[in-house]
Amino acid sequence: MIPSRSFSTDAEQCSFNDALASHDSSSTVVSPPWMLDTLFRNLGYDLEQVADVIDPILTAQNHCYRTTWYVQGIVSEDRAFLSTNINSDRTIQVTLCASRWLLGRSRRCTVAMSLPGIADCHAALNFDPEQGFLLTDLGTVGGTWVNGRRLAPAQRHYLQDGDLIKLGSLRFEFLQQHCAPSPWDD
Repeated sequence: MIPSRSFSTDAEQCSFNDALASHDSSSTVVSPPWMLDTLFRNLGYDLEQVADVIDPILTAQNHCYRTTWYVQGIVSEDRAFLSTNINSDRTIQVTLCASRWLLGRSRRCTVAMSLPGIADCHAALNFDPEQGFLLTDLGTVGGTWVNGRRLAPAQRHYLQDGDLIKLGSLRFEFLQQHCAPSPWDD
């Protein structure tokens, strides 16, 4: 993941666990050059596509209704990447384009979540250009939950915008942003 910085009105930095317990909604986010560099690389240096996607990335937090944490899947033509605020600094992080991202405790995971009950490689988030994003539990003890329903190990579940996901003690919303029409977005 390519990190970006977040500037908060809070004077103190809190730990990731403390941040999960409380959220300061007055936080503001700025777009550092390395996030723009990643977006340009993801979008083939197309200025119009970067302009279309930057605002949804910077305002994703405003679309969370049940939790302050999110993973946002961003689709541009047949390519996809993620943005998220799940990290100890609550900064926006943007991944490079891919079709599969690992979620879990390990630093090898694209979205590293160092919290109780989360396995080293807890779940996989995949992108299928024809059907969208899907989540798969990787056989974890704590399980992977979508909208209150536990996924069976290796069960694939297609995600919708606003789905509530639970991995261990972490609850977060899955958001989607489409930069261009896709065949599965009807």
